Amino acid sequence: MLVYLVTSSLVKRYIEEKGSQVIDKVYEEAEAGRVTAAFSVWNIGEALGVLDRYRTGKLISDADLEAALRSFASESMKMLRLNSLLVLPITSENIIESWLLVLRHYIYEADALQISSSKEADCDLFLGADARLIQAARKEGINALNIEIEPEKALKEITET
Repeated sequence: MLVYLVTSSLVKRYIEEKGSQVIDKVYEEAEAGRVTAAFSVWNIGEALGVLDRYRTGKLISDADLEAALRSFASESMKMLRLNSLLVLPITSENIIESWLLVLRHYIYEADALQISSSKEADCDLFLGADARLIQAARKEGINALNIEIEPEKALKEITET
């Protein structure tokens, strides 16, 4: 099973929030070789920006940011070595498709890029915490779940691979 982690879900691995237990399970299953996690290079930059905003907003300390960045880098490298992480490039096809998604669903370009990346990689599951993004992904025929609203359903799908 190939599980796409949108930025909102990726951040939950490193900052304890509603839905974090779902992402922790994805990582556990990926490390055991039962699923493959996926995100694009775009998500990496966006996640770093979110973590930095948490720090500048005093929601986390400088030390918490450094720990989160170290954990993200080391876990990503480990999962890449285990072939349990797929870091997707942003292709010209992704960008063109995302423009069409922006117009079709009235979503941000960043959200559209996540949908187009997931579609291009033919992911089995799309996990996020943004209702509008999840709704757009579902309209595109993607098996998308909101990990804050439907964590039990997401956990069930992840473990029944």
